[in-house]
Amino acid sequence: MSSITVSRKSYDTELVIFDKDGTLLDFEKTWIGIIEELITSLGAYTPLTPALKQRVQDALGVSVEDSWVDGNGLLAMGTFAECTALLTYCLYREGIRWDRAHHIVEEAGAAVFGPESRKRHVQAAQGALDLLRTLKSRNISIAVATNDKRADALVDMELIGALAYIDLVLGADSVDNSKPAPDMIEKICSSMGKEPGRSILIGDTVMDALLGRNAGVMLTIGVAGIVPAEELARHVDVVVSSLRDIT
Repeated sequence: MSSITVSRKSYDTELVIFDKDGTLLDFEKTWIGIIEELITSLGAYTPLTPALKQRVQDALGVSVEDSWVDGNGLLAMGTFAECTALLTYCLYREGIRWDRAHHIVEEAGAAVFGPESRKRHVQAAQGALDLLRTLKSRNISIAVATNDKRADALVDMELIGALAYIDLVLGADSVDNSKPAPDMIEKICSSMGKEPGRSILIGDTVMDALLGRNAGVMLTIGVAGIVPAEELARHVDVVVSSLRDIT
């Protein structure tokens, strides 16, 4: 069995499961631009009042002006369906009928969250591709578990040149229950003939830590960033400042 080293300790493993946003992707550089486009897109359907702009950012847990993402917020931890519901509510608060508000969010989202927009903004996290290459060279299987849609995650991985190294990608729409339920890891391990207890989970939020714990993985590694290292340390086994710290 091959191994990885983190914090000067080696761990034998046959499978490493990555979160996507904030782990394999640079969260702020990828998502701040996309959310800015989303807000602009909403303006094609309804007046972009200062209140609406702020309400959307508050709901998602981001600040476009400050290039800041709340690591405990909706964008960082929620599913696509949850984001759609909250954005619909933001428009409803502007006096737009609920069904119409939902239609607007879906229309704007289809354009902004699609491949062309992602192509403009998606960026790999520091050390992501190097680590994937290293794992693949050691014949360690690689999977991605994200609360994003599976199809969108596949696009993102292709855009950063990571897809060739990844054996399986699952999204929130791939399972009955999204993070932090263990469904994704259970499905990954079942599909690949691996055991959770011999697998490692790498993520950047408390949600990822809970996913790993609930699924019974061998080791959880937290990548500090949108969630401070000291907060992550209360939930994961090991904290790193970037994927470059894993060899």
